[in-house]
Amino acid sequence: MDLRDVTMWLTLAEERNITKTASRLFISQPALTKRINKTEAEFGVALLIRAHDGIRFTAAGQRLVTHCTILQNDYHALQADLHDTAQGLRGTLSLGVTEVFAHYQLPQLLKDFQDKYPQVLINVQTARSKEIYALLQQQSVPLAILCEGYAWADSRQLLQTEALCLASHTPIQWPELPNTPQVRYRTDPYFTSQIDRWWHERFTSAPPERIHTNNIDTALAFVQAGLGWAILPTTSLHDFTGYQLPLTWLNGQPFTRSTWLYYAKASEKSPVVARFVNWLANRQGTSTP
Repeated sequence: MDLRDVTMWLTLAEERNITKTASRLFISQPALTKRINKTEAEFGVALLIRAHDGIRFTAAGQRLVTHCTILQNDYHALQADLHDTAQGLRGTLSLGVTEVFAHYQLPQLLKDFQDKYPQVLINVQTARSKEIYALLQQQSVPLAILCEGYAWADSRQLLQTEALCLASHTPIQWPELPNTPQVRYRTDPYFTSQIDRWWHERFTSAPPERIHTNNIDTALAFVQAGLGWAILPTTSLHDFTGYQLPLTWLNGQPFTRSTWLYYAKASEKSPVVARFVNWLANRQGTSTP
């Protein structure tokens, strides 16, 4: 295998389709099939299962993709190390980021970083926190920005702590809350459990759910339209024109949610990763653990 093969297998993992992979790599399907067969012959094991609706990876194929990801990250680190000269930092910065942070805060953060390091290429994958955490564990990304609630044993850096608010189209009195429809949205299990804990500190019955949606932006639009109330982070409420109330626990402590940068200390061997981690620490006025 060489770096072209690494790229091929990672593209196959993304597309799950021979035709689309060949198109992305600007090669013919027979040529792609020949290279796949060559890798399978080299390792003496089946790596793909072809089906009418695309391809699936065997267990060995899944392990190969994991190793290809590591090889690609190491190659990017090597590139960055060799090009980190007086001419400026070069290389690729790969990030896994939660959808909410990517939508509301990541654009300005990356704009500021690129203003300082314009020759760095940036690759961002967005998903929910648990999916980004899985990418970090698999070493598919060296850096992950996700919400609190994960038992990460390596390095991490606090990026922000934000208040959680009760948001509604119009003001709601506390006695009315158990009888007023709630708009629920899919989020990570830890945050869901925190919302439920906050509710059960105050009420014995569950709130009536009028709408359940799969993302926070849609939930906010439904709240704005008067379809119910929701508990939302302040990050998402900058343009919200309705009623919002910062929440507390019964002991008076603010109900908040923290967002962290998670990474393996070993990934700082990459100059790009090390520079981004230090740049964020200086920007936040914090130090990395």
